Amino acid sequence: MLFLFLIFFSTFVNFSFEQKCNRERILTWNAEQRLICDLLDNYQVKWGRPVRNMSEDVEVRFGLQLIHISDLDEKNQVLITNQWQIYEWDDEALTWDPEDYDNLIDIRLPIKRIWQPDVTLYNYADTRLEEKREVLATVYYNGTVFWKPMSIFKSTCQIDIRRFPYDRQNCTMKFGSWTYDSSKVNLQFYRNINRFDLRSYVLSNEWEITYNNASRNEEKYDCCPEIYVDLKFNITLERRGGFYNYILILPCVLLSCLTCILFWLPPESPSKLVLGMNIFTSFFVLLLLLYKNMPSNAEHIPRIGAYYCLNMGMIATSTFLCTIVVHIYFRGNGPMPPMLRRIFLEWLAPLFLMVPHTNVYQQHAVNGLVSPIKATCDGDKFEKFELLKERFKSAGDKRTVTTTNNDSLETLEMMNDHNSHHPHSHHHHHHHHHQLNQENSIAQQIQQQISASITFMTVESDLKEIRDFLRTTRKRMEDKEAKAKTVNDWKQVALVLDRTFFFIYLTAIIVCLIVMFPR
Repeated sequence: MLFLFLIFFSTFVNFSFEQKCNRERILTWNAEQRLICDLLDNYQVKWGRPVRNMSEDVEVRFGLQLIHISDLDEKNQVLITNQWQIYEWDDEALTWDPEDYDNLIDIRLPIKRIWQPDVTLYNYADTRLEEKREVLATVYYNGTVFWKPMSIFKSTCQIDIRRFPYDRQNCTMKFGSWTYDSSKVNLQFYRNINRFDLRSYVLSNEWEITYNNASRNEEKYDCCPEIYVDLKFNITLERRGGFYNYILILPCVLLSCLTCILFWLPPESPSKLVLGMNIFTSFFVLLLLLYKNMPSNAEHIPRIGAYYCLNMGMIATSTFLCTIVVHIYFRGNGPMPPMLRRIFLEWLAPLFLMVPHTNVYQQHAVNGLVSPIKATCDGDKFEKFELLKERFKSAGDKRTVTTTNNDSLETLEMMNDHNSHHPHSHHHHHHHHHQLNQENSIAQQIQQQISASITFMTVESDLKEIRDFLRTTRKRMEDKEAKAKTVNDWKQVALVLDRTFFFIYLTAIIVCLIVMFPR
């Protein structure tokens, strides 16, 4: 039923437009009504070109007056504009003498009742069958027809998103006759205005027009041997990036600063890896936000998207390297290769103005807070114990020698006294008693000497145990200090490596920002 109703309505409209004038009531009409009735009743070239000589062409003057840029859909690559089309041509069947109609020089006629050029948009991207509004055409007494319909065009536009959101887009709108070649319809610019007319243009919040022009082209297509004329209107649009500065650029810069801070956190801090993963997630969210506005099959990716991917890659790499740095910081042991020491500790560390990392004991020794004896692992104590042992030994030897000499002297004296008094018998008993006393004294001295030797041997044994203990302690302290020095060297390598990653990341960020931001 709806289909039948539409057919009936269209037939009724066409019949109302094409119906003849009622001549019986013509005396009651004014001059304009009489003129319209006379022109339309005698108009017989609605479907043919309005020329008497078929060898002549119809010159159609065409122009565009841009009113507003509604949208530039980057995802679908469609430019939506609100424009006024300007048509002007000469129709030989629509002429009259103004004196016959009260000096009337122009009238308005429905465009569907007269001939109109089939100028269409070649690169349209619209599902609608008609983009123009129905407006009346102005007809002048000399046959000039002026028609200015309002139109909303959806045209294809090749989007270059490499410099988004500071990009410039070049869009072209191609107009021409779809069926008439240049020998039948000669398409020209209206009043030689070879550009968009911007006198009634309403500024766009997102786009700024930096350049626009138009050109007339003649082209021969593969389907037809004739030459067709088209008018190409070119417009260059520059995006206003103020909105995207706060949505995409500012968060990106702040996250980049946080990424730089990531390399300055100490390796033993557990928040280092957590911060890296949070920054990675934030860049991924920004990348998803950017993806919603970009064509899915774009030939090039936007530089800011590459910047996001670079940051994500650097953060992922830094997270992986942070794991290595933390492992080196806590698990670094074993001898360091000379080449690694030369690169990181002798070249890069002074280049980055990094102070060598020392433990507390070494730092106190350097600052003079620990005595030199303690700073050298108390090595002089061994010499003191050796000296003490020699003193004990010397004292024992001297005592033994003195005792032996005294005993020898006493023995000699006793022998001399015995020889000198032997002839006297009354002294024999006294001499024997004295000899027993001397033997007892010698035995006591020998016993004291043995006791002193045993005491010295006990002291020497104790000194040997103390010496062995001190040597073991000294070796243990030397091993511990060597291991601590090795660990500190590996920690220093970890810090230098972290600082190296920082400068590499900072250089990459600066280069990307210089390339991305407009100069």
